Amino acid sequence: MRDYMQSVAAVDDSIGKVLDYLEESGEIDNTLIVYTSDQGFFLGEHGFFDKRFMYEPTLHTPLLMRYPPMIRPGSVTDKMALNLDYGATFLDLVGATKPDDVQGESLLPVMRG
Repeated sequence: MRDYMQSVAAVDDSIGKVLDYLEESGEIDNTLIVYTSDQGFFLGEHGFFDKRFMYEPTLHTPLLMRYPPMIRPGSVTDKMALNLDYGATFLDLVGATKPDDVQGESLLPVMRG
């Protein structure tokens, strides 16, 4: 468990460094920041320390996005998103046409509220 928590802390530190760089360079408000992961991890809930059990906490994946020109700060949605939607979203954001063989749908409508 300690190794897992050390990994989480290292990821947190690294994200902070990237955000600091974007702030210092003046690009933080011109950058889509996406934070996601794999499914949840039990930290003692239901007596488990793992993620291979079929309880709701392990069925969800985090998805946080920051892009002030489009996403209202603090906004939350109950719309479903899948990881295969990320590629379609990034292509849509830069104005590129999604190839027919790219699965997923753009999340821009959700990001706009």
